[in-house]
Amino acid sequence: MTAAPQRRAVAIRHVAFEDCGTLGTVLAGRGWELQTLQAGIDPLDAADTADLLIVLGGPISANDTDTYPFLRLQLALLERRLRQQRPTLGICLGAQLIARALGGRVAPMGAREIGFAPLSLTDAG
Repeated sequence: MTAAPQRRAVAIRHVAFEDCGTLGTVLAGRGWELQTLQAGIDPLDAADTADLLIVLGGPISANDTDTYPFLRLQLALLERRLRQQRPTLGICLGAQLIARALGGRVAPMGAREIGFAPLSLTDAG
């Protein structure tokens, strides 16, 4: 009997001290290989072919493409993956980038969002 092929997740991180945290533990426990790429340093080729792409957070905005040109590469990558309906997860900055890749607008809220906060569901969901 042949073993199922190992699934591969690629995470793009924007600050050196950040990782996938408990998500990495869950993926490893389910047999996933996890590769981490440093934004602006590592080529994104591996992210194009990953079974799952995870784009992590960072202290910048998805609108900062002039200051951080590597964000344009990530936006193009996300547009391709989303058009192909490939599994993709964005956390914090990663969610902003996904919103932009889908044609959405990203704007400041007037308060910093750092860490976890309670969620409340509305009737709209």
